[in-house]
Amino acid sequence: MTMGLFDSLLINTPFVVAEALFVNPKHRGFRLPPLARTDLARRREMFVRQRIRIHDARMKAHPPALECEGFELFELPVQPDFSDRELVTHRFYEYCATLVQAATGCADARTVQHEFRTGFAGAESYARSVHADVCPYVEDVVQAPSGRHHFAIFNVWCGTDPGQVITGMPLALCDTGTVAARDIVYADAWRRTEPRTRLVDCRLIHNATQAWYYFPRMRPGEVLVFKQYDTRQENAALRASFHTAFEDPETPAEAPLRQTIEARVLAVFPERDTQRASRKARFKASVPTLRRDGSVSDWCHEEMLDWCGSAGDGQPGAGTPFRHMAATET
Repeated sequence: MTMGLFDSLLINTPFVVAEALFVNPKHRGFRLPPLARTDLARRREMFVRQRIRIHDARMKAHPPALECEGFELFELPVQPDFSDRELVTHRFYEYCATLVQAATGCADARTVQHEFRTGFAGAESYARSVHADVCPYVEDVVQAPSGRHHFAIFNVWCGTDPGQVITGMPLALCDTGTVAARDIVYADAWRRTEPRTRLVDCRLIHNATQAWYYFPRMRPGEVLVFKQYDTRQENAALRASFHTAFEDPETPAEAPLRQTIEARVLAVFPERDTQRASRKARFKASVPTLRRDGSVSDWCHEEMLDWCGSAGDGQPGAGTPFRHMAATET
């Protein structure tokens, strides 16, 4: 079984070996059908477990950067009370937008949605398969402030417990420059919203050239920003940082379940998207509609009416209703 041997020869940093869930290569070039939690047999057929080396990004000679690897770690100067809904949707939202604007040089940014992620028995509330949150279909519902300029979507991810570092189920991210577009598989999926809404996201076939990183023991004063869609990138592999939660073998048995928040920020760039209609059509046309069983998907990216992501106790996991973006389990 391949374990990222290619990247391990080139990356001289410490690493851990862990399992991640990738798409079965036989689905290459096809659209994955939607799955319910009860579709265990279909899930086993569609996905394969792969042991990969996940390198310590803190030990990288040149720290990962948004414009290079697709993700970057920043200091968090504010530590709001994440139990206060008003503070989250105002102060934290403003911070996330300001951070993305400063980090990317975009002309404008606004935070449009958030979700909490708190594990429970079996860590089922963490996304365990390698994915990116959206695909070009998101352009059917995103309303950027100006339709004449390029835009991107970024995730801002950090812990919410001011007294704990993140040890259990950290986030692994793949260097965008090591992903091949042919390894991307598009998948129909349901959001956990009420009412349920549909989206199309991206999954990944394992390739030994992929280089995986994580930031061990993220402190409450740190925040991770990673790209999820970028209209400036013709190469689909460079539009998003694929990511997954994973079981770190070095996590102590008594480590608490991680508590995190993920905000999504829409950034508008000064570069003009002069051929938006044709570019958008070209991006969407690269997403297959044929499934491996011969059926054709009519799945679309629906507007999100509300977000009911579990915070571990059955309570809503978002601060405000939201109509323009996508949420996935991370």
